[in-house]
Amino acid sequence: MGSHCLETGYRSQCRIRSLTGSAHSWYLILAEVLFSLIMSPQPLWAQSSPRSAISRLLEQNRVDDAEKQLWNILSQQPDQVWALDLMAEIRARQKRTPEAEALFRRVLTLNPKDVEAYRGLGKLYSSQGNSPQAIESYSHVVAIAPADVAANVELALLYQSAGQYKESIASAQRVPAASRLPGILPVLAADYFATGEADKVPPLIPSVLRHANAEPEVLRDFVTVLLRNGYVDDAAHLIDRVKPVKSTADYLQTLALVRTAQGKPQAAMVLLSQALKLRPKSFDLLYESAGLAAQQNRWDEMTVFLGRADEVQPNRPEVLQKLSLALLRTGHRAQAVAAARRLNAVQPDNPDSEYVVGFALIEADSPEEAEPIVRKLAAARPDDANSQLLLGIAEFKTGDAQGAKRDLQRCLTIDPHLADAHYYLGLMARREGNIDAARGELEEVVRTNPEHASAEAELGTLYLQTGNLEQARTVLEQAVKLAPAVSQYHYHLGLAYARLGLQEPARREMDTYNRQRQAEDKEHKRKDAASPAAAPQP
Repeated sequence: MGSHCLETGYRSQCRIRSLTGSAHSWYLILAEVLFSLIMSPQPLWAQSSPRSAISRLLEQNRVDDAEKQLWNILSQQPDQVWALDLMAEIRARQKRTPEAEALFRRVLTLNPKDVEAYRGLGKLYSSQGNSPQAIESYSHVVAIAPADVAANVELALLYQSAGQYKESIASAQRVPAASRLPGILPVLAADYFATGEADKVPPLIPSVLRHANAEPEVLRDFVTVLLRNGYVDDAAHLIDRVKPVKSTADYLQTLALVRTAQGKPQAAMVLLSQALKLRPKSFDLLYESAGLAAQQNRWDEMTVFLGRADEVQPNRPEVLQKLSLALLRTGHRAQAVAAARRLNAVQPDNPDSEYVVGFALIEADSPEEAEPIVRKLAAARPDDANSQLLLGIAEFKTGDAQGAKRDLQRCLTIDPHLADAHYYLGLMARREGNIDAARGELEEVVRTNPEHASAEAELGTLYLQTGNLEQARTVLEQAVKLAPAVSQYHYHLGLAYARLGLQEPARREMDTYNRQRQAEDKEHKRKDAASPAAAPQP
């Protein structure tokens, strides 16, 4: 036997045999081990600790299963740090923020150097928009693990959003160059521009080019930084250098940004349309298309794009807010109110959401319903001129003249140039028969805001009333130019022309008025017929 081992070279195996007493006993031991491995429910390499198993459940989004297992562990080991960390993560996912924060804090009393607890707090505070505490939490991570890539990237972003650009650069540079993620490149570029170090941006471009195809969002963000800082030609040159053989949706989207910055909105819209054909359910493309349509005052198209974006990702606050206002612009008041209500449901007690709801209700001629909402808003924001203005308008429309005058004047003490406050005070003065005060308020609106069609029209009728015919003609022509679809503006302009002896223009304006009134009457009848209240009862 010994010679066989020497000949085959297995000296170690022979030594094992001599130690165990016989080769036969060694083979029996080996067989038992192999049998136990075969019969094991999981192979050895797949078996893991409870922590790994629960983490895997969370990765699979099996939150309930993970929580049950964690409760089993914590009921026996209430101070098990890793289990508390994972339970805190679950509470954060469930939006049970106070509980998550308390659990992470509990971990840190047990282990003041627990990186995951500080990281969890950083995520929690970032999601709440609490930048100072998020920065503090991630700073603890970096103090414990200086080269932690994720924490330094988060710190770079947080510092940048807080305007602390040098700190943002320092955070990004703490990550070793070989470990830097491409996403940090646009952050560094923005920081360099902000600190007046534009000469440090070009050296970043080779890295951007290397990652342009694999990570197109990095290219888009970098181009956006260039455009925001006025480097339009450089952005155009960069996008030309990465032009693919066959255009992708990402490339077309980024090129559209460049065309918009070059003052070519039509070309940009064509590019976005092509991108949407390739990716029709892209939220980003739909949202950007809506923004571009708004820049061109194409409100109907904006409404369509926002509606599609809402279908792709329902109840996004930024979409519902803009959708409500776009629907008001296009005359769809009931739909605008519905979108505003959804926004308020998504963000209850959020002042911005309450403002949109109140504004939509007032525009939809429901001031009684708007009044308690905007009153609460004005109380929560006593130094916000727009909130006070909205309350004043609601009071004006519900007939509370004294309250309206008080709150409109209060809003002018905050912002003396707020056009709508002067406009409504002008309306009130005219109702009270104080023509001079009314004229003064309306002239102030027209002087500071010549695009205010309602003020132009009201001032024009006031000039007609006082016999200032040439002045009436001038401001009424401006009102018609700004809002040609409002029939009453044509009527009053026709009166001004007639009183000035301009018969042909007067006839033309009156014809326009009559056509529009007939169309408006038909539309009202159609809406009344479609209304549930007008339907025949069984």
